[in-house]
Amino acid sequence: MSVWFTSDLHLGHRLVAGLRGFSGTARHDETVLENLAAALRPGDRLWVLGDLSVGDKTVEQRALDLLAEYLPGIEKHLIAGNHDSCHPLHKSAFRRQGVFLEVFESVQAYQKLRWQGREVWLSHFPRQGQDHEGMASRFDELRLEVPLLVHGHLHSAVPQVAEGQVDVGLDAWGLRPVRQEEVQDLLF
Repeated sequence: MSVWFTSDLHLGHRLVAGLRGFSGTARHDETVLENLAAALRPGDRLWVLGDLSVGDKTVEQRALDLLAEYLPGIEKHLIAGNHDSCHPLHKSAFRRQGVFLEVFESVQAYQKLRWQGREVWLSHFPRQGQDHEGMASRFDELRLEVPLLVHGHLHSAVPQVAEGQVDVGLDAWGLRPVRQEEVQDLLF
């Protein structure tokens, strides 16, 4: 079994598809999903660190259906992001958990793992004070202040944005998922 990470799929999100050079969401979504399907094998584990789609319930359901269709036999876990209606920052998140749990084995706001004897935290958000280039930091009250953090959210062009932090978002990895070993190499 291989363990993989990704974030910020933004399936069905016109603005993000355009920023990534696509003229529409159909080709964008197909590329993202085909890249995931090409990398992962049945029995692998995938951690999606948030922002599956754009947050609209219809678009979100389509994204969930596509993920289930393209990745059968993959153990999928979601660390919810600000665009996921199941994230606790949304007042009705508790009503949406069940929908996400039809596709993901687990859905949570963050997760602690142990790699090579060290605590590594997974979150959608980077540390406090960091956000998209040129933007004020948002959601700081939801961010973890931990020594080793794997995250998404930034749409960064590079995977390492700060010491002890790795962005596993699609934009930093050529629209492809990244293996745990590659994340560890950057983190440690």
